[in-house]
Amino acid sequence: MTFRRLNSRLEELDAQVLGISCDHTASHRAWTLSLGGVPYPELSDWHPKGEVSKAYDLWNEERGASIRAVIIIDKEGIIRFRETYQPGTLPDPQTVLRAVEGLS
Repeated sequence: MTFRRLNSRLEELDAQVLGISCDHTASHRAWTLSLGGVPYPELSDWHPKGEVSKAYDLWNEERGASIRAVIIIDKEGIIRFRETYQPGTLPDPQTVLRAVEGLS
């Protein structure tokens, strides 16, 4: 199961997936095209570099990049789920789905 396949189920649960990274928008476009498109918005935390990542304590100063993470924020703006991942490790979509279902 991938986030692409899971997206419609998350939408049924009134959840929105956003992909965010510190890459430039041109890099996002190239990555999205290489996948054949994705059904969710890809946002750039390029400038000011890492501003969103820093706000969520996900900035790795040493690497000058954000830490891979999944964050689930409820409608009141409260973080209900937060999990970080090592570089090269992908989040498990089923774990994310269960966390979102737990908010219903």
